Amino acid sequence: MTDKNKGVLIYIFSIIAGLVFLFSKDSSRNIKMHAAQAITIFIGYFLLTIIYAIIPIYIPFFSNLIYIVYMAAIIFGIVKVVQEQEPEIPVISDIAKKIFGKQIEG
Repeated sequence: MTDKNKGVLIYIFSIIAGLVFLFSKDSSRNIKMHAAQAITIFIGYFLLTIIYAIIPIYIPFFSNLIYIVYMAAIIFGIVKVVQEQEPEIPVISDIAKKIFGKQIEG
């Protein structure tokens, strides 16, 4: 399987494929970075939806906005994989490096 295919799979099946490729010894640094970012995007989306469900304040279309931002980040990641650009998505890559730094480098 090529790195492009791995990267696209990572963003489509973010949490499952991300964990598989992040902890795989055969994965390159770029693939591990994409995996860490996909996991970070998913966790961020999951936490925001849970927090929004818990708070008693209703903001019209906020859940739609969260989903649109989530999908935009996923599509942005897929585009970076397909175009073979640097895997780092602004802001998300910094968070992913703080959380998964050891797995990405090693």
